[in-house]
Amino acid sequence: MLRRIERRGLARLGLSDLFYALMTMRVIALLGLMALGIALMNLAFGTVYWLIGGIGGARPGDYGDAVFFSVQTFSTTGYGVLYPKTVLANSVASVEIIIGLLSTALATGLLFARLSRPQARVMFSRLAVIHEIGGVPTLSFRVANRRRNALTNAEMTISILRDEVEPEGGNTRRLIDLDLVRTRTPALALSWSVMHRITETSPLHGLAADDLAAAHWVFICVLTGLDDTLLSTVAARHIYNFSDIKFGSRFADIFDRAPDGSFAIDYTKFHEIEE
Repeated sequence: MLRRIERRGLARLGLSDLFYALMTMRVIALLGLMALGIALMNLAFGTVYWLIGGIGGARPGDYGDAVFFSVQTFSTTGYGVLYPKTVLANSVASVEIIIGLLSTALATGLLFARLSRPQARVMFSRLAVIHEIGGVPTLSFRVANRRRNALTNAEMTISILRDEVEPEGGNTRRLIDLDLVRTRTPALALSWSVMHRITETSPLHGLAADDLAAAHWVFICVLTGLDDTLLSTVAARHIYNFSDIKFGSRFADIFDRAPDGSFAIDYTKFHEIEE
């Protein structure tokens, strides 16, 4: 994976990009944050009811009854035992009901957006290899769909980042696209071996492992396709550093035929390589 980059002089967006933060945090953390917000809001309104009074059926000066009345009001439950009996208490309850309805709508929409977001379940091989195929050195790696469906018109692109010295002096990071033997597959259901032939026109031509390390090569692989179950376009990204490229190795065979002629694929060997 790509090493963590230190961002100097760039402040975090914080609350100005709250929706992005909520959409990217873990679901369990999002649920916990919502529960905490509801609890704090009920404690705040319960404190108000405890201070102003006017709650019918509540024990005089009992903070617990005030909080429980706030919970019933916030959720619009209303069991009938606790009720507002003064104008001030009714006014505060009305405000809490409005806030409760808005909070419920916002929480429902946020959870739906978070859980319904289409995601690709794609597995990339941990390493990429370079070995001869048909007499031509070829860079290859594997991609597999972890779901039991297919990605229609799946398309792969590979770009490389490398350090270069400018003629005028100074270093720059250059982005170069690699040509693939096949950039698209009509249906990615099992496994796909992505290959780039290292010919004379390839940026990898004549390079060894030390050359990749010296220029800090990074291979950025992006897969996009249409999930035929969700009917939504999904994308997956994987990054290979120069240390993830193994020269003179090949992937272990994962395809097999059973005695009855049925086809089989062994994913336990998906990441295995052979010298």
